[in-house]
Amino acid sequence: MSRIFSQFLLVSPAAFVVSGLLASGAIAGETAPQTIPVQASPQLTVPQVQPLKSAPSVSQLEADPLSGAPAPTANPSKSMAQVTSVSQLSDVQPTDWAFQAVQSLVEKYGCIVGYPDSTFRGNRAATRYELAAALNACLDVISDRFATKEDLQAVRKLMEEFAAELATLRGRIDGLEARTAELEAIQFSTTTKLRGVAVVSFSDSLTGNNVITGDSIDDNPIVSYRVRLNLDTSFTGKDLLRTRLQAGNVPNYGDGAITGTNMSRLAYDVPGNPGDTANIVSLDKLFYRFPIFEKGTLQVDALRMEFNDNVYNFNPLFESGDRGAVSRFGRFNPIYRVGGDAGVTFNYPLLQKDKKNVLTFSAAYSGGATQTPGQVCDSEASTGNASCFSAANPIANFPGGSGLFSGPYAALAQLEFQPIKDLRLGLTYVRSFGLDPSGSVGSRLAANPFGSGALSSFRNVSADNFGFQFTYKLIPQFTVSGWAGYSSVDGVQGTVDGRNASLINWGLTLGAPDLWRKGDLAGLIVGTPPTVIGNSAGNIRTDATLPFLVEAQYRFAVTDNISVTPAVITIINPLNSIGGSEDAIVLGVVRTTFTF
Repeated sequence: MSRIFSQFLLVSPAAFVVSGLLASGAIAGETAPQTIPVQASPQLTVPQVQPLKSAPSVSQLEADPLSGAPAPTANPSKSMAQVTSVSQLSDVQPTDWAFQAVQSLVEKYGCIVGYPDSTFRGNRAATRYELAAALNACLDVISDRFATKEDLQAVRKLMEEFAAELATLRGRIDGLEARTAELEAIQFSTTTKLRGVAVVSFSDSLTGNNVITGDSIDDNPIVSYRVRLNLDTSFTGKDLLRTRLQAGNVPNYGDGAITGTNMSRLAYDVPGNPGDTANIVSLDKLFYRFPIFEKGTLQVDALRMEFNDNVYNFNPLFESGDRGAVSRFGRFNPIYRVGGDAGVTFNYPLLQKDKKNVLTFSAAYSGGATQTPGQVCDSEASTGNASCFSAANPIANFPGGSGLFSGPYAALAQLEFQPIKDLRLGLTYVRSFGLDPSGSVGSRLAANPFGSGALSSFRNVSADNFGFQFTYKLIPQFTVSGWAGYSSVDGVQGTVDGRNASLINWGLTLGAPDLWRKGDLAGLIVGTPPTVIGNSAGNIRTDATLPFLVEAQYRFAVTDNISVTPAVITIINPLNSIGGSEDAIVLGVVRTTFTF
């Protein structure tokens, strides 16, 4: 029925016009001659018409100008074929009051022709014969567009035959509507979605010695976990408020009791572990991002700000700690880890082409140092762990003050350039004070280049960090990414004032996604974690050899929500001038990731 109704709407203009013409013909054949002014349309004046005293014979009529049917005519050879455009009628102009009606009847419905001389003679009164022929022609067209009575009977028969199935379908639809109403009534929130990821890790040190003591690494295979729950809220559809809860017990392999070097840290370890912070559920991240200046975005972080999350980091296949690199160093350039606890990030496309960003500028500032969950910070801690000095936990006797602006901070500026679709290049600069210049993924000397206390030295150094990054998708199944970084670290206070150290790092990642089946990823990561190559304090504070990290992994996509990633991480030349062993450190890891 809906199809018939829609067709009726399509032909209704023709029906109205034809009915109007019919009415005009009736008036012309039965009423006395008169002039009728039409108030609604001042352009229209019906001319005087002489009534017929008797019906004309067939030989007395010209060809029917309306229908084109075998009309009565004195000279059949003068009849004109059906016109296809109103422009073929010389006396019909766009300024005529009935132009649209004539145009519709000619071009849309095809039931009007003109006189043999290509005229329509719109001001001429129509006889009943002409109206009858025109109406019949238009009804023939209309009848072809409607279903016949037999068609309707066939449809009715089908409805009766499938009545049971239609009733079942109607019941299912009613059930779905009721279920939808129930879910809407009990849903958690209309603006918030819960997204979670759980990582279960099996890991062990296969070979190697502790960098500090030189003793063989004697640990047992470890099964550990990390769970993150993201509550993502949007108020306008273009903004995002994220609240992240976290709990876990993944050990920090860089701890002095295991390998003694941060180069061996896993990508998903939990800060502070092993220790009394394991298994603590904590608020791990809180930020709000919203559009600004039409094209740009502004993000305000209140807790656990990370530059690598807020700006593009040029390692798309391995940036995630849940499904990307297994080693912490292999995720991206360590320059993005030189950051604080709270701050703001601004991203803006300077140049766009075909609605794609060609040149993007990013700027960010973060203050304070990240606090370990469960850690107690007070004024007595000023000589201990530097992570106590956060924007939310100011320490009165922190050198130079503390908090968001007068304590540890990092300021970032970045240009991202995409000259072609699959190539991205980036230049990044980070100015930092009171923070680990190695991003906690380098050698022991890189984290403490001047030796004025293991961690408290963070308070006494500033650093200018430079990075170059790129990523290039050669083919859909192969992407190469890489980076190079340089840091100039200066001592600014106390016994280290005036000292300078130079740090370098580089990395190259090769990724083959969907290699075997969709969701799989074969990866190889090689590079040199942050290393001290020069120090005004002398060779004793300079790494004797360049270390190398090699990670090989393969991620199996078990389902869309479950993946298993076996990986081997090898650290070559972990030795530095502090002492220890030259033996390579090898870690074996199997990471299972559940997303929901």
